[in-house]
Amino acid sequence: MTLTRGYILVLDPERRHRDDAHPLEADLQYPVFVASSTEQAVSRVNQEVPCLVILVGNNFQTWSQPLVNQLRQHDQAPDMTIVALTDSASPQWDYREDTPGLDGLLVKPLSMDILRSLVESAFARRIDH
Repeated sequence: MTLTRGYILVLDPERRHRDDAHPLEADLQYPVFVASSTEQAVSRVNQEVPCLVILVGNNFQTWSQPLVNQLRQHDQAPDMTIVALTDSASPQWDYREDTPGLDGLLVKPLSMDILRSLVESAFARRIDH
């Protein structure tokens, strides 16, 4: 399956000083934009709305409620699937209840089958709206 419109936005602040390809970018057969800051992610969403946003990190501030709210305020927010990806050892992996607006919480390691299924679901959701 190829995306005819849209892309995947990955917000991963820990990638700030790395030049190599992001693992999600390398493994997926879809257009991926990796942002290393919330400002960069929001700027990119304002240019073009992604079908899927993956907020990577073990630090709750990485995918905090204000960021999710800001992403959800976009005109095409219903088309966007927003999920958080964290380590299973993170003490904050159960914060989903405290972060309305997230469509899901994923725990590393993430299999490619699950990731592909998530991408296809996000794409189908975008087409339906």
